[in-house]
Amino acid sequence: MIKFHSLSTTDKDLVQRFTMWGNRQNCDLSFANLISWRFLYNTQYAIVGDYLVFRFYAGHHLAYMTPIARPELQPDGTLHVDPSRELSIEVLKAIRDDSIAMGHPFLLMGVCSYMVEKIEAALPGTFDMKLSRDYSDYIYTREKLANLAGKHLQSKRNHINKFKKLYPGYVYKPLTPDLIPECLRLEQEWRRNQEEPGQSATTYDESRVEELRSMTRAFDRWERLQLTGGTIWVDGKLVAFTFGCPINHCTFDVCVEKADTSYEGAFTIINQEFVRHLPEQYTYINREEDMGEEGLRKSKLSYKPDLLLEKYTLTEKRPLADFEDQERIDKETRALWKLVFNDPEPFIELYFGRVYKSEYNYTCQIGRHVVAALQALPYTLLYHGREVPTAYMSGVSVHPDWRKQDVGNNLMRQAHFAIYHKGVVLATLIPAEQWLYGWYRKCGYAECITCTPPPKGIGTMSYDELDRLQRLQPCGIIHDREGYDIIQADYRLCPEGYDDGRKQPLQGMMRVINALKALQLYAARHPDYSGTIRVQNDKDIPRNNAYYRIARGTVEMSDEPDASALKLDIRQLADFIFKDENATMTLMLN
Repeated sequence: MIKFHSLSTTDKDLVQRFTMWGNRQNCDLSFANLISWRFLYNTQYAIVGDYLVFRFYAGHHLAYMTPIARPELQPDGTLHVDPSRELSIEVLKAIRDDSIAMGHPFLLMGVCSYMVEKIEAALPGTFDMKLSRDYSDYIYTREKLANLAGKHLQSKRNHINKFKKLYPGYVYKPLTPDLIPECLRLEQEWRRNQEEPGQSATTYDESRVEELRSMTRAFDRWERLQLTGGTIWVDGKLVAFTFGCPINHCTFDVCVEKADTSYEGAFTIINQEFVRHLPEQYTYINREEDMGEEGLRKSKLSYKPDLLLEKYTLTEKRPLADFEDQERIDKETRALWKLVFNDPEPFIELYFGRVYKSEYNYTCQIGRHVVAALQALPYTLLYHGREVPTAYMSGVSVHPDWRKQDVGNNLMRQAHFAIYHKGVVLATLIPAEQWLYGWYRKCGYAECITCTPPPKGIGTMSYDELDRLQRLQPCGIIHDREGYDIIQADYRLCPEGYDDGRKQPLQGMMRVINALKALQLYAARHPDYSGTIRVQNDKDIPRNNAYYRIARGTVEMSDEPDASALKLDIRQLADFIFKDENATMTLMLN
């Protein structure tokens, strides 16, 4: 498998060694966009040969960006990418194999139109190639936006002239970190003005929460990202701001532009003034996509783009055998379990006959064979009377030939991301061996749940009696009736394994999958707690990385920095929430 790394601001120089001197003008290659939207896309990178590759999630599906060639030093001392090297079919095949290993049919995004024929010629009949009009970039020459010359831009000049007539004392200032609070205030005002009649502020905020998070993350990393921005002031009041960063040596990406629409022409003037103040090396301005929004499309077209950068999306034309051959996957997962755990055949028959389901199974396939697998089994955690969706990570196994090659880490990452989108709040597991505790800690698990011995008389106990007992506990995993029937079948196979006289408690582990929902449980349980928690460094589920303000039993999620915040990684968060809970689980077929 390809070893990918989570993208961070410290990777700026490395990434821009590929992007700054290449030919790509795609706004997705703006480093500010890569970083500020990482919470949504879970962006990672790898160097494959002489190509930079980005791997991310588009919705719930793993996707890849078209690989970016390393620029070569020319005789004149400049750096350049020869057009013949813009695309490597070998690298394309390598990332396609990586996608299969991660459990996803291949999805390639941001494919330039001139690459489509080359890919089809090299891999005929393999992909459907769809033009994504909503994601086409609007690119303009600097000269056009700075001067707005010509009859077709007369209306823009009229807006500029009216603004200058109404506000002759307006001032343009570079956007510096000390002005960021004013920008956030204007952004909030802009969002309120965009509300539709009858639409609540809460509903509207939710529809744009991702954009706000991205902007706040960019502001929080302003100097590390080396962003460039501009502002417009009227009578000491901020009425418009914008910012962005380079895509390559001659193309600048405008990431954000906001204005107070009560000042007629504010959007037009910030657009023009900002471009005029940019370094002259940027001869092209990318104003990004319209995302299919009719008003945004009309606005971007009104500036008469010099180039509408078309980007194609490639998907597998037919379902891959790797994913449609479920019978093979199930068989190979079972064989891997037998190899790794060497359990008795009757237990394996029970597990794969009554517990295992293909929709719970996550695999890594290499060379068209399953080399790693786990099952995220659905359970319920009873938390002081509330039932919380939980997954028990069962049968985590990697073939001996593929250990110490990052396969296990990728498998866990794949499963964590997937169950987050299935609504799971917490994950639990019991390490099979002592040395695994250290590895699971690195995966975000904390030793804050105990696997207790079975209750006395389990062999003859009815489900109703078990249910009565398990609901007496304030915090613990509970079994449903079907699950208890399976436990009884396992007891009949090996009653001595349930001998409570010889069983000792095992230290289980728990991971927070959804930080917001987990903290909402905590806040409701501790209504007197007040403070801010900053969750950081969750590489598997970047959406969790945020500030959480807790007060009076409620939780507000934000990216607005708070210097007083308690900083916790995702493992420490589990310890924080369950520190004094004495959480338990039992009868987990371990």
